[in-house]
Amino acid sequence: NMYGKCGSLGDARRTFDRMSKQDVISWNSMLTVCSQHGQAKEALQLFRQLQLEGVIPNKLTFISILSACSH
Repeated sequence: NMYGKCGSLGDARRTFDRMSKQDVISWNSMLTVCSQHGQAKEALQLFRQLQLEGVIPNKLTFISILSACSH
């Protein structure tokens, strides 16, 4: 989330990809970063990947996706 707030989406994604285990909190952080930077397509792809990984989305997950799609 720190990289995303600084506008460094690439660094945020690399950090996310290097995590040994991604939980719903880390997924939400990436979805929020994409949403905040107008990357709706990337957010939707991440959401689909989250589902395929078997991570259970929460309220913040859906808010992030809706926000991404609204931009």
